[in-house]
Amino acid sequence: MYNTLLRLYKDGAVTETGLEKAVTLKWITGEEKTQIIASVSAS
Repeated sequence: MYNTLLRLYKDGAVTETGLEKAVTLKWITGEEKTQIIASVSAS
């Protein structure tokens, strides 16, 4: 699920709110959410 959300976030299909919901649903961890945001910000 991490890779899917990373791709969707990079493409703009998922927002930070969507990532937070994914954490709530335990699809990813809070740390993974931070990594996704950081990887896109670094690009």
